[in-house]
Amino acid sequence: MFRFADPAALLMLTILPVIAASWFWVRKPTLSAGYSLLDRLASIPGAISHRPIWIPRCLRVIAITLLILAAARPQSGEKKEIITSEGVDIVVALDISGSMRALDFQPDNRLEVAKQVIGDFIDGRSHDRIGLVLFGSEAFTLCPLTLDHGLLKEFLAQARIGMVEEQTAVGKAVSSAVNRLRVTGETRGRPDRRASASETEAARGVIILVTDGVNNVQSGMDPITAAKAAESLGITIYTIGVGTNGMAPFPDPRFRGRVVSAPVELDEDTLKEIAAITGGQYFPARNAAALETIFSVIDSMETVAIESYQYTRYSELMAWFLLPGLLVLLMDQVVRHTVYRRFPW
Repeated sequence: MFRFADPAALLMLTILPVIAASWFWVRKPTLSAGYSLLDRLASIPGAISHRPIWIPRCLRVIAITLLILAAARPQSGEKKEIITSEGVDIVVALDISGSMRALDFQPDNRLEVAKQVIGDFIDGRSHDRIGLVLFGSEAFTLCPLTLDHGLLKEFLAQARIGMVEEQTAVGKAVSSAVNRLRVTGETRGRPDRRASASETEAARGVIILVTDGVNNVQSGMDPITAAKAAESLGITIYTIGVGTNGMAPFPDPRFRGRVVSAPVELDEDTLKEIAAITGGQYFPARNAAALETIFSVIDSMETVAIESYQYTRYSELMAWFLLPGLLVLLMDQVVRHTVYRRFPW
């Protein structure tokens, strides 16, 4: 950020056109020399200069301009923002089971479209800590809660089908996300805010569960029990059912570029119950546009009051103009009394 601390000094720049006009319009008195044969001076080397007269004049204008700018006290400022907000801790639980290969969410498969929409959602939650849990037959934390959303999106880009076995463990996904939110070893404070007594309180927790299947893994906690555990901790779960029941197009695993139809199943009843238990909401996503709208709705529902103020620290830049101005002024005097010296005086 750049500014002039004394901008009124810049009014002196208006004298520059006056000076320039005086060079062209004000006629100097004609001088006569007491020599009878001035044409003989032309034969003396260096007696008559053919150097352009505007060079010392330009040096003078540059020097005056720089000195006036220095008098206006130019400053460079660094702006900082202090943000005070409890924020929301959000864990996105993303299904990477085999059914997410379905090609009904153009222009790509379900997983890639979901990753794009989640990335846009992350961009809009700059003041919230967000984590990422992936699940297939097992659930694991790919990225813990963080304010470094650039790093989080790098992890999100790495999510792919096949990182775990390709079944769907919804219960494990919910319980893993709940455990991530209830971890007490992670600090609740933020590096860009002042410490306060409220920092000892847990930030509000939200889970966004994105899946297109049915819980078909019997080991681990079942989805309803996991939802009740989340409700006991004050965690809200929003569930998103991707696709629908019936047939869906899939890439043929045997022939590249070929598409085949395969049956898919979505347990909407369980997803609705999970959301209802925790005070959340279930959203069906039939296509990419619907999925994007759903994340926009969740974004508007999970708003927080954010208090912020800005301050700017300025550093003086006068020397960057004053010293060159004095140097150019000195150069002007040197050339006027050497190579541009005039006779008679």
